[in-house]
Amino acid sequence: MYISMLHLKNLCEKEQYKLVRSDVRYGLTGWAPLNGSPHPYNVHLIYIVEENTDLSNYPLQAGMHLLVLANKNTDIDVFAKQLPPQINALIISSDNHHDYLMRMQKFFDHTLAMGLLSHSLLEILSFEGGIQAMVDHAIMILGNPIFVFDSSFKLIAANWNEAERHGLNASMIQNRGFSEFEFQLANREHIHERIKRSDQPLLIHHDDLGYDQLIVAIDTDRDLGHVVVDAVNRPFNEMDKKSLWVLKKYIDQQMKKDEFIRNAKGFHYESFLKDLLDEKIATDKMFLDRMQYVGVEFTGNMYCVVIEIARSSSTINPYRIRNQFEGRFSNCKTLIYNGQIVVILNTPDNTMLSKEQIQTAMDICVGNGLYAGMSNCFQDILQLSQYYKQALRSIELGIASINRPTLFLYETYFLEHMKNIFMQKESAKIFCHPTMKILLDYDKEHHSEMAYTFYMYLLHERNLGATATAMNMHRSSLNYRFKKITTLIGDTFDDAKERQYLMLSYELNKPEM
Repeated sequence: MYISMLHLKNLCEKEQYKLVRSDVRYGLTGWAPLNGSPHPYNVHLIYIVEENTDLSNYPLQAGMHLLVLANKNTDIDVFAKQLPPQINALIISSDNHHDYLMRMQKFFDHTLAMGLLSHSLLEILSFEGGIQAMVDHAIMILGNPIFVFDSSFKLIAANWNEAERHGLNASMIQNRGFSEFEFQLANREHIHERIKRSDQPLLIHHDDLGYDQLIVAIDTDRDLGHVVVDAVNRPFNEMDKKSLWVLKKYIDQQMKKDEFIRNAKGFHYESFLKDLLDEKIATDKMFLDRMQYVGVEFTGNMYCVVIEIARSSSTINPYRIRNQFEGRFSNCKTLIYNGQIVVILNTPDNTMLSKEQIQTAMDICVGNGLYAGMSNCFQDILQLSQYYKQALRSIELGIASINRPTLFLYETYFLEHMKNIFMQKESAKIFCHPTMKILLDYDKEHHSEMAYTFYMYLLHERNLGATATAMNMHRSSLNYRFKKITTLIGDTFDDAKERQYLMLSYELNKPEM
């Protein structure tokens, strides 16, 4: 860590000061009284001297640093002109210099300590020590046990002996991840959401735990997890936040380094799926070499499920959600992508997902308060990005009509999607079949449901009995209404294409409920 005269100038609060030259080539490593210090003097030290000292008695040299303690009434501009040339000096004018000197000492202590911590963590990062080695080293500075969690709330490093000695979070340690208790704490007052948005450590007190915690997100741009320090050995001090911030920066670099190595060493389905979703796949030699893997892992009928974690009103454990899907569906693939859980459901025998399987997926979503969408079936994994967007579209369309946690199926909302796309360029009224327009105009004028009745009649294969049951109407009432419809538009609807046109016309032009 680099310390210059400019840093020391910024420590002045109520004191009057004047900075006389500041040669930034020489970083400061400490201080010493000018009187009694050996010479030649060190350009990396700042020498403290009082205003009434006769500097001509000292062999001052170019580039050295002086901190001059002057009385409050001293004209520091006049005094500055008396200093030898090529000397870097900070003149402090005050009745009491003790407060400033204490601030300077604390600044040196903290800055040099952070420098040593950074150097140690850099060595660990460089020589493959890993996150656990960083945590083992950092406890000597922080003095309290440290816990590191990934984005799935899985515990990936900790001071295990310290945690065991204090009996901390036994269920969490045993399960190597959040238990229900930790999720309850994280959800209170949206604590975890605040942590994810803050680059600086947050001080949290939990009455349930009986001690304070310092918690910080590893990266606020990407959800890589967070670091927690429990104040069970000593209370937190001012330096702890700075130390934890340095630690989390090196953990961030270690995670990104590990991710790069994983991607470079070999082919892993998560990396492959992320490349597909990012539309980075190109049919080069490397890709062709992987095709055998793709053919084995991604066969048969597939469905893309996207779970939007951010829409949930509570903190979600992605690791547990992934386990639930992987446990209930064979050949299931899951990954975290852009803060979402993406699930690839697979039926290798080329069958479609059954109603029971779809209900199982829906139960997982409803039971965990998840907003999710499921695409239509597809067979080519290289088309994943298209069906991923389809699943997202189903969430948008589904929430517009049913704003509650569930699994929205694209097949339920495909007509709404078509309508939205069509109406970006054309009016639905222009598309409408003339016969359907007659009924819609009649309904608008007479506040009736002729168009809807005719639509249900076509939908149920022109079977009046099935139509009456679907509309919960008496058969005679439907017959009476249908006579009015035939009076308006006739009764010849044998052409299958015309019937499709009529039904689609109603879908695009039906009145808002």
